[in-house]
This record gives sequence, structure tokens and C-alpha cells, in this order.
Amino acid sequence: MRRYGLLLTGIFMCTSMFAATDPFIGTWVYNPQKSPKPTIKYAIRDLGGDRYALTGSTGTTVEIKADGIAIHTPAGATVSFRKLDDHDWKMVRNDGQKMVRTYNISPDDKTLTLDDVYSGDPGDNYETITKYARLSQGNGILGEWQSTSMEVKSNDEPTRLIVAPFETDGLRFSEPVHKHLSEMKFDGKMYADSGPGDAKGHAASGKRIGDRVLEIDSQVNGKLDVREQYKVSDDGQTLTIISRPANSTAVFTMVWDKQ
Repeated sequence: MRRYGLLLTGIFMCTSMFAATDPFIGTWVYNPQKSPKPTIKYAIRDLGGDRYALTGSTGTTVEIKADGIAIHTPAGATVSFRKLDDHDWKMVRNDGQKMVRTYNISPDDKTLTLDDVYSGDPGDNYETITKYARLSQGNGILGEWQSTSMEVKSNDEPTRLIVAPFETDGLRFSEPVHKHLSEMKFDGKMYADSGPGDAKGHAASGKRIGDRVLEIDSQVNGKLDVREQYKVSDDGQTLTIISRPANSTAVFTMVWDKQ
């Protein structure tokens, strides 16, 4: 009995020491001013019969009819798409957070502007305005595009990422605004996301690359969706997350300050 008690004491001491020394543990606040804006490619193809193929920043393509009727995507979102006039189109996407996107093509057909308005729970409301230059020939919004600028507007409090110990040597990642929760050990196994805002089929695995670097692979329905690197600065005050979608050349960098 005493040996069992000593064993428990040893486990709790090790866990406490791990929590005290792990540089990832704490509350991190997203800093959009410090986060560089990515270069994004976007493509729109006419499939005929009023159907279109939309390929976004993650490289995922959605085929949809421009009738304003919502369809379900493999990632668990609903999406609708329709033409408003010769220069404007509209998409509505809902994956727990609603996004209304307005497409506007310039009169000379050379600039595409995407105005995305996000709405949801408090802290989840913001707007991005991204301008794209044409990379290929096309009429109206059709063709391949590359971003030239991005503006982010938000009246909400910044997003927070809370990292806490999980069991003896794992970590627990939660984003209260997005109702996201991921708990994992760094043993190469996949751990299902378990937050109320997480879609079914989403999971992640991770490994440590030294004391201040993590590599995390996220899957959707068993397929790699995004590979991320988490890195804490030497002074322990900045967390940089670099995300590389599996089907895209885009690189997204988010900088977080320790609270």
C-alpha cells in the first residue's frame, strides 16, 4: 500500500515538474499585427451547366451549382454559391462559424476582391478583405488568382489558445472561441479532436522536436489535412505556429503572445 502511495506521489511530482518547465503551457493571445499575411492562390473553373469548381487556399476543391442552395462538403461544412450580377457573386459557408463571402471583379477583369465576413460566438466575429491579381486568362471571376494584399478587421477580443498538461507527458490545446479541444501524447498516435465545435473525423498526432518545437499533423477522415510547426521563442513569450495545408503551396503563420 505504501509503495502504491509512493508511486502516485512520484507520478504527481513528475507531472508537476513537467507542467512547470514545459514552455508551451500557458495562455497565448493571437497577434494579427505580428502575423505575416500569406500569399494565397484561388481558382474558379466553369464546369458547365451552371456548375463551378472552387479551389481555395488549402488546395481543397468544392464543386457546386450557382443556385444558392447549400451542399455538404467532405469536411462537414455547408456551402452555397450564387451569382448576383456580372461583377458580383456570393458564397455562404457554415462550419460552426458562419462566413459570408462576396466576390467582386474589377471592370478591367484584372483584380478579384474577396470580402469575407465571419460571425459566430463572441470573439469569433471579424472581416477579411483580400485582393487577388489574375494569373491566367479568363472572364469575370473565372481563372487562377494570387493574393496581393489582405486586410483584417475585428471588433472582438483576440483569439486565445490555452495549452495545459495532458496525462503525464502530453498537452491539451483548447480554443474556447472556436470550441476546439485537442488532447494528445507525443507518441505518433492519432487523437480525435473532442471539442463541441470540432467536426467528426478530425484528429491529430504530434511529436516533439527539441524542447521548444512541436510538429503536429491534422487529419480529416483519415487523410492528412495540414502539417503544423509550433515553436516557442527563447524568452518563452512568443509562440509561432506555421501551417502548411497538404494540398496547397500556401504557408500560414500565426504569432501568439503569452498572456
